[in-house]
Amino acid sequence: MDTFMGFSVHMDFEGQKLAERLFQIIVVAFGAFGWLYGYYVQDFFMTVLTLGAGFVLACLVTLPPWPIYRRYPLKWAPSQESPAPSTSASDSTSGKKKKK
Repeated sequence: MDTFMGFSVHMDFEGQKLAERLFQIIVVAFGAFGWLYGYYVQDFFMTVLTLGAGFVLACLVTLPPWPIYRRYPLKWAPSQESPAPSTSASDSTSGKKKKK
């Protein structure tokens, strides 16, 4: 399933790496800024609120499969037809008569 209601639902490997990196940068930046701002206003709730806002922003930026995360599609090898399994080996052994 490559699409859902007309939207692409996949990410390539390079896109996954980029999304992970962006998520980490956004969360750490908002966490540092939130800590500094919370220290300045002497309110820990502002620190948590800023970090939460960074988390929501990071989710909106990285979770949907935006086109930026689909720049390097995988190149699959062409399919090869495999021969049908042979049943002649089992037929030849069952046709032999037992010697007494």
